[in-house]
Amino acid sequence: MSNIKFNIKRDYTVLDNKFIDKYMAEPPSPVYSLVYIYALRCGNEGKSVDNSYIAKKLGILESEVIKAWKYWKDKGLVRLSGNREEPVVEFLGISEETEQKPAEQKPVKPAVQKSGYSPRDIAEILENDKAARELLAISERLMARPLTPKESEILMGMYDSMGLPMDVIIVIVTYCSNNNKPIRYMEKTAMDLAERGISTSEAAADYLSIFTSYGKILRAYGITDRGPTANDRKYIDKWILDYKMPVEVIQIACSKTIENTGKAAFSYTDKIIENWYKNDIRTVRAVEKADSEFAAKGEGANKGTPKQNNAFTNYEQRIYSDEEIEKILARKKANKYDQG
Repeated sequence: MSNIKFNIKRDYTVLDNKFIDKYMAEPPSPVYSLVYIYALRCGNEGKSVDNSYIAKKLGILESEVIKAWKYWKDKGLVRLSGNREEPVVEFLGISEETEQKPAEQKPVKPAVQKSGYSPRDIAEILENDKAARELLAISERLMARPLTPKESEILMGMYDSMGLPMDVIIVIVTYCSNNNKPIRYMEKTAMDLAERGISTSEAAADYLSIFTSYGKILRAYGITDRGPTANDRKYIDKWILDYKMPVEVIQIACSKTIENTGKAAFSYTDKIIENWYKNDIRTVRAVEKADSEFAAKGEGANKGTPKQNNAFTNYEQRIYSDEEIEKILARKKANKYDQG
């Protein structure tokens, strides 16, 4: 048999022989190699594409593209960086060290992206995955109505693309249904959980409970017209996650802050809570006891003299209603204008 002659044009993609000899036939799915090669071709051309574009070009699911990147990252052939808005895939050279290095066994953080599933993609997943079918059926029961095409798309993205376990997704759906949250909020919540590596229903429920706490704490400040800012969340996460303070105790600190400063001063509240944390004061009863002891001590040491309020402890504790807080703020503003 005669040898085959190969003619190659100049606009070609250079593929390392080590990849062809060692890596190309190894992946659990041959499409992983197709993803690598096609993306390398785009990179050589300086062309920016997203996972959905690659999937469409190769006639595969977007989830398979994402799984391919995880695989090649574990093999040490690519580095994934950037963020959700601007992901970056860096192709690494295949050196002898790369070939000898065993694949990392630790779990890879998901490359989280918004859903991009067509009805055909969803039908293919449902046909081959019983758990996916169960997920949609359970979600319909929880939402007490049939799912819209967009909701089905986003739920499949949470399950197939983000790689969240079904019980975690059910926790998200339950939370959003009970709190009348829109589907986009559900998707964003799922992306947050995936990025944080939360993979159990217990951890998901604990994390979502913080979202409920945000609203309660903001209302304790009299804030009802917006959600928490990044700075607000930084403080609240610290109080709940680091200091393990119950929301009821944090609300008392917020009430004290409003009474003493007339505004939602998170830094002021932080000092109160930090003081309680250092003194192992972590319940409403403990706060009330500390206040009583401070008041008794102050009265004994200063008989016949007016008692001065201490911003952190010497204050008759109570949790103000939203209406009462608004009245306090209005009174503070009125006094400010009168003095001006």
